Amino acid sequence: MNLLPRSVAMALFVVLAALVGLLIVPVWRGLQTESAAEKPASTASAAPPTLVNATEAATVRAVTFSQRAALGLAAIALACTVALVLMQTFRPAPVAEPAVSFSAARGEVVTLARLAETSVAQGAELTRERDVRRRAEEDAQLKQRLLAQSLDEKIRLGRDLHDGIIQSLYAAGLTLEAMRPLVKTNPDEAEARLEKVRESLNGAIRDVRAYLVGLAPENLRRVGFAQALTALVAELQADRAARFDIKIDDDAAALLAPEQSIEILQIAREAVSNAFRHGGAALVTLRLQKSDREICLLVQDNGAGFDAAAAKSGGYGLGNMQARAARIGAVLRLTSQPGEGTRVLATLPILPPPAP
Repeated sequence: MNLLPRSVAMALFVVLAALVGLLIVPVWRGLQTESAAEKPASTASAAPPTLVNATEAATVRAVTFSQRAALGLAAIALACTVALVLMQTFRPAPVAEPAVSFSAARGEVVTLARLAETSVAQGAELTRERDVRRRAEEDAQLKQRLLAQSLDEKIRLGRDLHDGIIQSLYAAGLTLEAMRPLVKTNPDEAEARLEKVRESLNGAIRDVRAYLVGLAPENLRRVGFAQALTALVAELQADRAARFDIKIDDDAAALLAPEQSIEILQIAREAVSNAFRHGGAALVTLRLQKSDREICLLVQDNGAGFDAAAAKSGGYGLGNMQARAARIGAVLRLTSQPGEGTRVLATLPILPPPAP
């Protein structure tokens, strides 16, 4: 129920109750007056005339006030009643909800079912597209990794060819150049040196075959580090008058993993070859030692030297040495000055043994 009609009805009830109360008062006073008139005359004559007149005047005033108040309250009640009737008369009728037919409800259900099917189909399509996109990304990542591996393999192969086979061929060429004067003056010595060149070329051929099948050079796989370094020095010396000062710590060599041994030997090969080809060194010092935390390879010569600062961005061989050191986690330091020889130092941290 609306609050306003309820309030009007309550006000009408209060007004009517007050009106009834006011109308009862003069009736009750009139009854009292009549009872007083019916008393014995002796009693009436005994009352003073002034008191009788005052009582009658008060009664008249009370009746007059009650009638006026009843008139005002009746007017208020009438106004409230009229307002209530008008509000109930002109109140807008409630809008009735349209009745939904069975066919319309069925159509809505069918529409909702189609929307649900469409949502499910769209979700399945999005899932399929997401799976296709994920597989495409995985394939692209795999191709990228394979491409990177192929590029790394090409770089490694080029580095090995440069530091291994090319150096062997260069040493054979130096031997042939040195034996040219001996062909006429000392044929036997020339024949002996020619045999060394043949053996060196055969070794280079074996290395090429090993590279073609993806193997490391044979002389670095079959023998120990010290023997491989000795063979490397003998190959690069090529009957020169140069001297070698070699000291290898067997304990340090034993700590090197096979891959580390190969890379360290190739760094030593490149450094010794550079000492002969570019520095014309007469003395080459080779050291492999260890401390508590690292293994150190030192290759130092007394050759012509060069400006190391100007050669940082040049030289395929220098770049190879840096790349080989980085591959096994070593740090390579090269120092040289013109006329003061060259010093190559590679330091490799000693890794703790694997947990059992």
